[in-house]
This record gives sequence, structure tokens and C-alpha cells, in this order.
Amino acid sequence: METALLDSFIFIAIGIVAAVIVYLVFVFLKKQAERTETKMDDLIVYSLGNPLTILAFFIPLYFAIQHAIVVYPQYQWIADSNVLLALYILVGTGIIATFVDGFLRTYGLALAETTETDLDDRIIEILQKIAKYLIWFTGLLYVLTLFNINITPLIAGAGIFGIAIALAAQDLFSNFFGGAVIITDQPFKVGDRVLINDILGDVTHIGPRSTRIITLDSDVVTIPNNKITTSVVRNFSLPSPQVRIQIPVSVAYGTDIAHVKTVLTRIADDALKSRSEIITAEPKPTVYLIKMDKSAITFELTMYASEFKHNSVIKDFLNTRIIEEFRKEGLIIS
Repeated sequence: METALLDSFIFIAIGIVAAVIVYLVFVFLKKQAERTETKMDDLIVYSLGNPLTILAFFIPLYFAIQHAIVVYPQYQWIADSNVLLALYILVGTGIIATFVDGFLRTYGLALAETTETDLDDRIIEILQKIAKYLIWFTGLLYVLTLFNINITPLIAGAGIFGIAIALAAQDLFSNFFGGAVIITDQPFKVGDRVLINDILGDVTHIGPRSTRIITLDSDVVTIPNNKITTSVVRNFSLPSPQVRIQIPVSVAYGTDIAHVKTVLTRIADDALKSRSEIITAEPKPTVYLIKMDKSAITFELTMYASEFKHNSVIKDFLNTRIIEEFRKEGLIIS
């Protein structure tokens, strides 16, 4: 009897020592993993550190309990009942919850760091909590079934509670998942110039509920994310920030076509030289006769601005030069 009790204490001591050793080993491995560029080793160390430390203690504890029951047979019901099994299920639930939390924390946040917005960081945090609660709720339900407790009312209550929350926060969830769609689909990012529902401006913030745009009039417009996901979004920054500028010029039918094209081409070449900081050389400027009305023929001068914000400046420059050069050349604009 005394030998069995002594063995029980020895197993407990072994469990404590083993847990401490495993903990120290993973502290060392964590420092080593932080020195590497890959995130996989960080994930493994974080996910397995606490679970293996717990297992290092509970495995010897199991044998300690078995030896202790030999000395105290009146507690045999502990081994025969589902108490130990329930305890191990809770430990296993904790291991799974820790692993999932570590996976989302390490791998999810690593992906979130590649984007400029903080919305995906918040999504990862929320997913961590949801996953942890679901895993623990499932583990507790399984423990209750071991003791023949009817869990049907709990499941039904959880379902009704979830439906009530979903209905009460329908708009919130709609906007939240709309923000998630924006992050994953990436129709735009912070800093892009976009046109959404007749609202033209630069994206300044993508949040869990809404997206903020500063317009060309320096007004801040807040648009719910669920509205954006169902709208046509025009992004002037993708695939290139260059913007095409088209200047129509109408002249009378008696005007020399070759002369008009020569003057417009010269204006385009001069614009490339004098405003090269805002006008791009590629694609090259073009001059085409695009329209013939009853009283006039219309040419179109096409050039490209380096960014959308230079659109008005370039149009003003080109229109002014066209008027000046046409006057010099004796060309009349209809």
C-alpha cells in the first residue's frame, strides 16, 4: 500500500518536472523561431508549447491516480466513472483550442500584415474568439453527454440565441462581412482613387463597418461596406494610376485637316516636354478625326496623365495651348 502511494507521488513529481522541462524547451525554441523569417516555426512552437506542457503533466498524473486508488479503494468510482474521461476531454479541448488560436494568430496575422488596412487584423481577432468559443462549447457539450445530461435544450437555446443576435445585428454583420469581401477581393485599397455611387475621391480608411473616402472637395464621405459590395466600383488607380485625357476640338468643314492634325501634334509634343512631371510619354499622344456633324468636324487629342489628380491641370493646359496656337495659325474653333 505504502509503495503504491509512494509511486503515486513519484509520478506526480515526474509530471511536474516533465512539464517544467517541456516549458523551458519551448521557451528556448520560441526565441530561436523569432530569429527566422518563416512563420511556420513560430506557429508550431506557439501551438504545441502549452498543449505539450499540459500533456507532460497529465500523463504521469493519470498513473498517479491509478496507484492512489490502490491505497484508497473507496475512490475506485473515480476511475470507473467518467470523471477522468471528462477531465481528459477538457484537456484535449484546451489543446485543440490552443492550436487553432495559435494557427489563426500566427498564420492569419502574418497574412494581415501584408495589407495596409487594419480590418483584416480585426477579422483575425474575431475569428480567434469565435473558434475558441465554438471548440470549448463543443467540448463541454460532449462532457455533459458523458453524464447522461440532455443537451438538446442547450443546443436549441444556443441556436435561438444565435438567431436573435443575428437578427438584431443584421446590418452590423452585413457591413462586417462586406468589409471582409473588400479585403479578400481587393477592388481597391487605402490611397486608391475610386468612383462609388457618384462619389469620387481617395480611400482613406477601410473599417469593419464602413469605408471612408475624401472627395475632391475635401469632404469625408462614409459608405457602409454592404453598399459597396453591391455597387459598381471604378478604380482609377488600377491597373495603373495613369488616366486618359481626351480633348475634343471642332473646326469648320473648310479647314485643312492635315493642318489641324499638325498643330495638335505639335501642342502634344510641347506638352510632353514642358509638363513631363504630370504627363506620361507612354502611351504616346494621338490625334484622330472622330466625328463629322452637319456644321463641323471634330478632332480628338488624347494624352495620359501620370495620376488622376492631374486631370484638370492637364486639361486646362492643353485647352489654353490649343486656343493660343489656333489663333496664331488662323484656325477657327467651331
